[in-house]
Amino acid sequence: MSRGWWTVGRLRGAPIRVHWTLPLGALMWSGFRFEPAFWLGFATLILIHELGHALLVLRYRLGLREIAVHGAGGYCAHERAGSRYEAAVVAWGGVLAQLVLFAAVQACYALFGPPGSYQLAVFLGVFGYTNLWLAAINLIPIEPLDGAKAWPLIGMLAARLRNRARTRSATTRRRNVQDELRALERLDTGNETPNQKTDRIVRELIQRTTQPKDR
Repeated sequence: MSRGWWTVGRLRGAPIRVHWTLPLGALMWSGFRFEPAFWLGFATLILIHELGHALLVLRYRLGLREIAVHGAGGYCAHERAGSRYEAAVVAWGGVLAQLVLFAAVQACYALFGPPGSYQLAVFLGVFGYTNLWLAAINLIPIEPLDGAKAWPLIGMLAARLRNRARTRSATTRRRNVQDELRALERLDTGNETPNQKTDRIVRELIQRTTQPKDR
């Protein structure tokens, strides 16, 4: 133990550490009841949240340094901040991992029914409403919660979609002009000189590309 931390594992060389305050957080969320299964589920949920961050840190090669879990939540430390977009995606990683866990447990309930064991039911129950409450709290857009960095991702994605739409529109216009030019060049020019042909093509092109299209 180092300053109240225990190293319980490693992910790609980065230590996974647990602080002594974790049981206090679990006890508070259980309503100060003696519920060992709930406590274990709470610790598992926080760890999965931080692993969700860690997987995206590895995805963007930001240099995973440490995964820590404590009574008030946890954190995933990495060496490089990355771009604003990467930071926003990483911020969403924890909540997305929680939502995947929620969906998986609900699917198991639908397929196999509720568990027969009380302790297992309590353990899995943490991944239900407690899970959603923690996700909602974590998405509040204030520091140090993930919501402060996560929500700007929506604006960035919308901007990317607008840029792609503009790029597709510009590409379509260029292709239309190129098609018109090829069509005009194939027309019978008769005895036109090169200069006359060029002038006619320019006039025809302007007329065809500026006149309103029939709907």
